[in-house]
Amino acid sequence: MTDATEARRWIDDRRAAVRERLAEIEARLAVVRVARGDWTDEEHDPEGFALTFEWQHAEGSRAQHLAELRELDRADDRLASGGYGRCARCGQPIPPAQLALRPARETCVACADGHGRR
Repeated sequence: MTDATEARRWIDDRRAAVRERLAEIEARLAVVRVARGDWTDEEHDPEGFALTFEWQHAEGSRAQHLAELRELDRADDRLASGGYGRCARCGQPIPPAQLALRPARETCVACADGHGRR
């Protein structure tokens, strides 16, 4: 089973990395907002498509990072309740190396691949 102190470090380290990336994305979105200004005519503005693409890409990245923060919050809850490190589908322990790589992991590799123990 995973040591709670080590698990806490994995979760906290990952949360810090995600927050750092999220801050970079927010800064990028701020630049795009300024560049867009009052611009509304993508069809006739040569920069329109590029700005729209950049905006969509940054918003997509932002949504993914916010989702990962929610996953890490759920990992915190599992750690507090004693369920951290156990597969949510089969109940078997998730190897610590897998949790170190992805601290919010809820399923073992076998279950995530659809070949879990039942």
